[in-house]
Amino acid sequence: MTDATLSLDGLEPISGTVETGGDYIRFSADAALDEGQINGPHEGQLTLDGADERVVVESYHVLEGGGCEITLRRITPTAS
Repeated sequence: MTDATLSLDGLEPISGTVETGGDYIRFSADAALDEGQINGPHEGQLTLDGADERVVVESYHVLEGGGCEITLRRITPTAS
């Protein structure tokens, strides 16, 4: 697990930990986001190991006992 900060467009940044694998990232945090704000497609920026990546939310789940788990997909820049 690696520490990271997720900044979704229009929402306050949230800190948590990530597990990465290919194009997908599983982000876990002790805080939960307002589900009304997170529903629907959201893009944002993930800061991980000093580097920033553009990501899009694939799924969001509130965890029993507190916190949340967000599945993110990396946005691959298109070649010009």
